[in-house]
Amino acid sequence: MKIIYVFSFAVFLLFGNTCQANRQLANRNGCMNCHADTDYDAPSWAELATNYKKYQGQPDAARIQGERLRQGTFFTKIKAHQKLTPTTATDLMEWIIDGAK
Repeated sequence: MKIIYVFSFAVFLLFGNTCQANRQLANRNGCMNCHADTDYDAPSWAELATNYKKYQGQPDAARIQGERLRQGTFFTKIKAHQKLTPTTATDLMEWIIDGAK
């Protein structure tokens, strides 16, 4: 029984910090400069999460949407988006698809 508690706690530590880590990733890459409460016309995290909720559960959706983000497929090319690495863009899109909390 003790093993189950230890395992559960380890899983919580690994996955419980994912949301915070991805918020920090967004902050570190300058995403908060436009997507937080600013004068820019960029959508908020809640709006993005609502728009991308349709991709939940779809394999490879985060990678595909991350690449589209980097290439400027959605709108005009934004330098901050283009500077993202493929891995970072995928991680950010996965966070957004999962609700950006």
